[in-house]
Amino acid sequence: MTHPENTQLQADIELKETPNTGIAEVEQKFQQLDLQSIGLQPADFQDVMAAHKELAEINHNAVAEYGKNIATKTSSYTDELLNLVQNKDLDATGQKLNQVVQVAQQLNTSSILNKSKNSGFFGSIFSKFKGAKNSFDQHFNTTKEQIDALVKEIETSQNGLKARVNTLDKMFGGVQEEYKQLGVYVAAGKLKEQEIQQEIAVLTAQEQDQSTTQKIYDLNHLANNLEKRVSDLQVLQQSAMQTLPMIRIIQSNNLMLVDKFYAIKNITLPAWKNQISLAISLQEQKNSVQLANSIDDATNELLKRNADLLHQNSVDTAKANQRSVIDIETLEHVQNTLIKTVNDVIQIQKEGMQKRDEAASRLRTLQDNLNHLVLESSSSGSNPN
Repeated sequence: MTHPENTQLQADIELKETPNTGIAEVEQKFQQLDLQSIGLQPADFQDVMAAHKELAEINHNAVAEYGKNIATKTSSYTDELLNLVQNKDLDATGQKLNQVVQVAQQLNTSSILNKSKNSGFFGSIFSKFKGAKNSFDQHFNTTKEQIDALVKEIETSQNGLKARVNTLDKMFGGVQEEYKQLGVYVAAGKLKEQEIQQEIAVLTAQEQDQSTTQKIYDLNHLANNLEKRVSDLQVLQQSAMQTLPMIRIIQSNNLMLVDKFYAIKNITLPAWKNQISLAISLQEQKNSVQLANSIDDATNELLKRNADLLHQNSVDTAKANQRSVIDIETLEHVQNTLIKTVNDVIQIQKEGMQKRDEAASRLRTLQDNLNHLVLESSSSGSNPN
């Protein structure tokens, strides 16, 4: 079998005989490509010709390996970006900010009113307010320590986010360069496709013999593989283009998170601490009123609960005494369900018989179609072109 390398060697010899004409023709074809869609400019012609040399000896291996290095590098950028998106530090920083909010919210007047399980009914009410100021002061100091510790942890994460923004800038430039390089390989591949098609056209115009027919077949096969490879590179290029806004979005999110933390640390937390200090005095003023209201509320609640329980028990006892053993509604439901069950079973049996008849008819049709297909296949096999 004749290899397409021989045909390529002949084409290279002809190009060397008229180098200026050959290069000018290739450059003209390059200018006719949709350069903007693949991120190139007319000045990138020399880079395209350098990539074009990788396909000088066109064969299956050359097509399979074409653009492999640049595609692998682009894939590495994508993997690195995914690792950044999934980085746990970002989630940890958000969780620490939430913890700051939760810790501050826990410091309220109700959180320090611990119930005593060993006191009597009214004794438990008094114990809620006994030593309220001391408990609140202690809780305030503990909360302040928690917030200060969380602030230090978030500062560490914040520095990591700032450093990651710089890393993303470098990645952005690298992906831009890879996008252009993919365009160079796509353009070189498209030019090579045109050369192969021209060669196929020349061979097709010649008198056909076994050798020429085999060359045309091999070239067509290589052209199809090269077209598929170029298409894959274009897909990678589009993926690289989509990666660029993703990088900017991640950078923007990091910067917004850093700015948000500055606002919380410098504005929100000082305001919380001031308000918490005021809450200590306000709590003392509120304790006496809460104590009186709690006693009154508990007394009224106890009286109402006993009255409601007495009424409910009396009504339930009377209803239970007047109810028959089996309700007439239950008997009606049982009989109606039995009738419906018999009717549904009969209907299902009828439908099953009908579906089996239809299935038998459709099975015969499938068998006839298969027999017809086998006969046609046998006829075409005995009469090759």
